[in-house]
Amino acid sequence: MKLTKATTELICELEYIIGSQCYNPNSLNGYTWEEGLEFRYPVSYVNKNGEDTRTRYIIDDINKSKIGSIRYKFGSNHLYIGEAIKQALEYIEDKYDLDFNELTKGKKQSRDRNYDSLL
Repeated sequence: MKLTKATTELICELEYIIGSQCYNPNSLNGYTWEEGLEFRYPVSYVNKNGEDTRTRYIIDDINKSKIGSIRYKFGSNHLYIGEAIKQALEYIEDKYDLDFNELTKGKKQSRDRNYDSLL
C-alpha cells in the first residue's frame, strides 16, 4: 500500500476508533460514583514540525512518512499502532485483492460516515 494523504487519514481515523475503546474497571466517577469508565487513550506521534506530540484527539497534523511514529505508551512499553494499522490494511489488501489507494480516491469525508461522535 502506498501511503497517500487519504490512506494516512484512514490510518489516523482507525487509530482514533481503536484508542477510544479503553475501559478501566477500577476507576471511579467522582460525580456519579459509578465504577468503571471508558476513555480515549492518549496517542503519541511525531507531528509535521518534527516534534514529539501527545493527544487525545484525532491526529490531523502528521506527514505520511511519520505514520510509524504513532504509538501508545504503556509505562516502558510502546505499541506502534500506526505501523500495526498499516500492516493490517496491507494484509487485508493482499487477502481480499483490494487496493486502499483506489478505495480512498472517492472517499467521503469522515463526518459523512456518522463519526461525529468520535471526532
